[in-house]
Amino acid sequence: MEIMASDLQQTLDRISRKARLLTERYSIVLKERDEAQARIEELETTVYDMRKEIEELNRRVEYLTIVTTAIPSRKDIELSRARLSELVREIDRCISELSE
Repeated sequence: MEIMASDLQQTLDRISRKARLLTERYSIVLKERDEAQARIEELETTVYDMRKEIEELNRRVEYLTIVTTAIPSRKDIELSRARLSELVREIDRCISELSE
């Protein structure tokens, strides 16, 4: 009977040690999971902020593209002046013809 009680006590001691070990490991896993979730939240916030910044930068690029397209180059200005001068000469010629 003593042998069985001794074996039973040893078995209970082993089970108790294994339960403590599992509890410690479970605590570690929970801590790591919580840290991982915190990191995920941090990264999601970073992604959100970056998306907002990308949207703003895309708006700026679109604006600058429109503004750059609307600004005439030096060659465009020269061509416009030349065309206006030509039209003014034609108008003067027409006025002269009508005056005669």
